[in-house]
Amino acid sequence: MTAVAFVVHSRAHLHAALTAAREAGRPVIAISGEGASAYAGPGWFLALVRQARAEFPDVELTAILDCAGRAGDALAALKEGAEHLIFTGHPDAAMRLAAIAAQTGTTISERRPVARDLMGVKDADYAAREWCGLLRRHHT
Repeated sequence: MTAVAFVVHSRAHLHAALTAAREAGRPVIAISGEGASAYAGPGWFLALVRQARAEFPDVELTAILDCAGRAGDALAALKEGAEHLIFTGHPDAAMRLAAIAAQTGTTISERRPVARDLMGVKDADYAAREWCGLLRRHHT
């Protein structure tokens, strides 16, 4: 089954995404907010993901931390065990980071996947269920 991608900004967002994906029988790609490494830190995001994996061991979860153009944040995330990063900084820094990441099996991308951003939605559970295809969309 095709993975469903969400931009998550909190534990509640990730919980909503994983709950809906479990019901739909789909894997989840959880992406941090843009540049979240700067305002939330890699440790926060990785702890959020560890907690979610413990709570939802039956849902395949790919977690991607967005480091924007901050090479230092990307290095810190690599040291803390991040598996997937987004880095949009200078190409020379991206090449150096890719070489380091290759040693740990971490992937680094320049682009964010298409995803449902749960920031600002009134009901994250509903939005997640809809994005997973669990709700019929009504056209008026």
